Amino acid sequence: PDHNTHLLHHYIYPFTSFTTHQQARGTSRERNKTMATTASHLPLCRQRFKFLLATTLAIIVASLSSLVPTATAVSVFDNKSCVEIKEDYDLRNIARDNNVFIVVHEAGEENSAARQHICNKLEVTPEEKLEEAAEKGHGRRPTVFAFLEVKESSYDTDGQLQDGGKNFARSSLGVASFPSFMFLSGGMHKASRYSDYINHYSGETADGFDMSDLEKFIHKYTGFYLGNDVYNIIFFDIIASKFVSYGDAHGLNRLKQRGLALLVRFSTLFSYKEPFNSIGKLYNRAFAMSLEHGMDYAKDQTKRLEKKIESNQNNVSKSKLHELQQKMAILKSFSEPRELSDEDVRQIYTHSLLHVGLIVATILLFILPGDSEQSAEKVEEGEVINAIPVVAKIVDDDEYDENATKKAK
Repeated sequence: PDHNTHLLHHYIYPFTSFTTHQQARGTSRERNKTMATTASHLPLCRQRFKFLLATTLAIIVASLSSLVPTATAVSVFDNKSCVEIKEDYDLRNIARDNNVFIVVHEAGEENSAARQHICNKLEVTPEEKLEEAAEKGHGRRPTVFAFLEVKESSYDTDGQLQDGGKNFARSSLGVASFPSFMFLSGGMHKASRYSDYINHYSGETADGFDMSDLEKFIHKYTGFYLGNDVYNIIFFDIIASKFVSYGDAHGLNRLKQRGLALLVRFSTLFSYKEPFNSIGKLYNRAFAMSLEHGMDYAKDQTKRLEKKIESNQNNVSKSKLHELQQKMAILKSFSEPRELSDEDVRQIYTHSLLHVGLIVATILLFILPGDSEQSAEKVEEGEVINAIPVVAKIVDDDEYDENATKKAK
């Protein structure tokens, strides 16, 4: 305690005394100004420091996250063909390391139409789609498509009655009607209950039901759409038709074309989901190349791709053929523009205004001062809480030594 008192006496109090003397020399107005400036700068510096610290931490975390290796399970099953399951063991064996989409239907050609439709579309689905979905899907596992064909009860060679899979379908998988569709999450073991891993398709399954709803269900859980379909984005086709209607323009119409191309680019700027992401890139390229090479670019490229497909159709892979067909479908929205209605034009103007408003709002968000900056400005102007200075008592060294000695006694 005596040592600490000595330190306070020789280091802290002289500094306080010096500061007090310095403040005492100025006028009351100067003291107010000094304290106001100090009060305004400290919170502002703290805020900037906190922001800098948070930004630095975010950069570090993002850098570390990008370096984390990702592991993707490798399936020993053929993911491009449907696998038949006959009993509990078959399904558990698959679901240990894979997600499983299951079709349960009764025996017979007429009852297996939905399964055939799904399996046929699976066969032509590009391998890249399946691999990408496996990396991002449930548990980073690939999805195996399987089917259970429920048959009539019969006796086997040993004279035992076999129920044809009905009991397994109803009691274990929770099937209430046929056909039935479900997604089974991977990671099961021998003691797992199916009810903890299954998600049933609850849509219509009567004869002739709409398969598009089922395919959306499959996409929701697997992360990809079945098949090798070619896509167009209707709104971008409308913009492309308006774009080429100006021809090889100059002046104001040229600026309008650039504005339409910019609108599509902004619309695809933060699009990461497929197929919107890859299709958006193709639209952006078509707009850019048309501006550079003229409005006949799309027509010339369409003819070139048609010849390429005709001459190499038997030698090119299915995935490459799909890529060429997708490019051609987008180029045709430029080479064969649609007739625009008044509603189409209004849609373009509405989207343009919304994007401009978004940009302006974002700029204002960064330009306009926040509450902390406004309060700092008020502090600099002298509007400070407790702005009246408190004059500290000057400490006399001899008096302090005398008091300390008395207390010690």
